[in-house]
Amino acid sequence: MEIVGQLLQSTPSTSQRRSSAGRVASVRAKTDAGKAEAIPGTTRRRMARSSKWIESRPDDRVEDVARRALEARLERLWHFLELAVLEPPSEAENVHQLRVYARRTAAAMEIFNDWLPRRRGRWMAKQLKRVRKAAGEARDLDVLHMRWTERRQEIPGDEAALLLDEVSSRRRDAQLPIEETFHKLARKRFPRRAEQFVKRIRLRTSAPGPCDERLDCLARAALGRLVVPYLKAAAAEMSDAEALHAFRIQSKQVRYAMEIFGGAFDPEFRQELYPIVESLQDRLGAINDHVTAQQYLADWRGATCSCALERAIEVGNQLERSWFEVRRREFLEWWTVERRDDLAGRFARYVDLETPAAPPDAQSSG
Repeated sequence: MEIVGQLLQSTPSTSQRRSSAGRVASVRAKTDAGKAEAIPGTTRRRMARSSKWIESRPDDRVEDVARRALEARLERLWHFLELAVLEPPSEAENVHQLRVYARRTAAAMEIFNDWLPRRRGRWMAKQLKRVRKAAGEARDLDVLHMRWTERRQEIPGDEAALLLDEVSSRRRDAQLPIEETFHKLARKRFPRRAEQFVKRIRLRTSAPGPCDERLDCLARAALGRLVVPYLKAAAAEMSDAEALHAFRIQSKQVRYAMEIFGGAFDPEFRQELYPIVESLQDRLGAINDHVTAQQYLADWRGATCSCALERAIEVGNQLERSWFEVRRREFLEWWTVERRDDLAGRFARYVDLETPAAPPDAQSSG
């Protein structure tokens, strides 16, 4: 599983950041030229697939749903990668959705692993990892800048200005990996490769299992393997950031699977159960944002030679620790035994809660 901050690159020194100016200029020149090279006609076509839900019916063939899911996910991934490069970084939602769709695509590939072409599947998984890594720091810094801007009155004036200047500078640097990734994938004709990848989706096992044909059977089995560890994490003692993080990761895996399997179940699955899982993930994500901020601040403190910035970083770190504790207490007060039992009861309508959990190496990272 992904540990908070695992994909973050080490903080560059001032000299390293200056020495990269030539590379930045080169990539930015390609980006400016590339604004006229967006894949023709794809944006309008993709916009029709903007829903996170994969529309299906219980008796649909798994193979058909796998193609539908991965086609939609890959199209949205490329759509937001284009926007993250061709629109200004101030449009922060583009990078947010880019990272989300990289995760959604990875989740779909894990669910339908037995249907994927092996060589092309390995290549696609590698590109997804590259996109997630490129978008990770930029999204974290966007979140940090938005929170510090919204709560600026709680930060002393001089320290607030220094912190916001620092995060803005680092966000500009974090744009470069996104642009480099876009140009690499454009040169490799990513949309065409994605199309060929989807066309080759079919069941690869020589002895099909009982749930390899109909969606409703696969949905109950696959979702059950994710829900069991999810509910176990939900019942754990959440006294520290690691336990909360583990619950958040499990919540994310279940949520992405629900978006794929929604058509296999009744309307209440999407209209009543999904919003509970979504709310849980959002609350846990807000807590995790403060943990991530503390990790960035620790990296910055080790890299700076400015006493003023070091003092500002310490102020920011104290505030982030305080905000984390407030969020954690609020969550624990809200996440009662009654809510936990209600969640388990709702899932029991759709999956077998005695289903063995998936092995750790088969579970998606966050």
